[in-house]
Amino acid sequence: MASVTIRNVWKYYGETPAVKNLNITCPDGSFVSILGPSGCGKSSTMRMIAGLEHISAGDIHFDSQRINDLAPKDRDVAMVFENYALYPHKSVYENIANPLRLRKASDATIKDRVNGAAKLLEIAHLLDRRPHELSGGQKQRVAIGRAIVREPKLFLFDEPIAHLDAKLRAHMRGEIKHLQRTLGTTMIYVTHDQLEALSMADYIAVMHDGELQQWGTPSEIFNHPVNAWVAGFVGEPAMNFLTCDIVARGEEVALRHSNFDIPLLAGQARQLNGSAKGGTARMGVRPDAMAISMEKPAEPSITGNIFVNELLGGDMLVDVSLADCRVRVKTAPEFSGKPGETCYLTVNRSKWHVFDAKDGHAYF
Repeated sequence: MASVTIRNVWKYYGETPAVKNLNITCPDGSFVSILGPSGCGKSSTMRMIAGLEHISAGDIHFDSQRINDLAPKDRDVAMVFENYALYPHKSVYENIANPLRLRKASDATIKDRVNGAAKLLEIAHLLDRRPHELSGGQKQRVAIGRAIVREPKLFLFDEPIAHLDAKLRAHMRGEIKHLQRTLGTTMIYVTHDQLEALSMADYIAVMHDGELQQWGTPSEIFNHPVNAWVAGFVGEPAMNFLTCDIVARGEEVALRHSNFDIPLLAGQARQLNGSAKGGTARMGVRPDAMAISMEKPAEPSITGNIFVNELLGGDMLVDVSLADCRVRVKTAPEFSGKPGETCYLTVNRSKWHVFDAKDGHAYF
């Protein structure tokens, strides 16, 4: 096992920076997810850790060892890719055993490790089959088994389940997380799927345009985003954003919009800097942090018109039209409001967010 430290790392392709001054530390034995959209630099980061890409500037350490100049074969890293890269003419047993045969391990060692990995991954009954006889999930388990038998310091997973169907992805998320807990080996997992990152990782590095936006636990990333981009990228359904005026009325500070005027909580008002008051900001609120009713409540609320209802089994998403945008609220499937009717939204102000209207940084 090993901790991984990335210090001031840059990656250029020609004159184009793909990774910009990246600094993260993955603790020994942790499950770390690098999360971001396509082109954000996450796979380039993974490949630099593995030694498949040259580091343009900065350093990467495994524990206290600087590994910039180490060949990939000397880094003791095992990678699992989105494509399985299995040998079609070899059995499952031989595919898993392949890295050990390259190391000239003894037959006894190979048998012991292959059988151990197959038992852990619940594919012991498939060892005699060829890849074309396997399902997508089984092929991915074989690819993971091939990595496990190496007993590496570090596992690198590059979007390994992105192409699987939704039900199988959900199953494999649990399997991979359980595997990491069982082995106790440091794992870095690259994905564009925020649900994978939130459900599996101990720590998440959120990247955008080559830059680290936020590092933290899944709870910190979801509940305390540092800027509007992270808040909008993480969470499903996505966060609602509304541009509001910040109005100071004596000791009270409120967010004013053509559809509402809602005061901040006292502690929240103190977190706004002086220049923000009297200006504009972006209010952010998740669909499950609002409640919808057809009767005007006593507390401050948002007035809108129902645009459409979307029944999702145990929940209903209601799109509500405001003067300049639409927002989504999650409610019970029994909600009886109809499109076109006036409705009222109340906000859980302990769970809403306010972001700077210019650079998007979070006030709270």
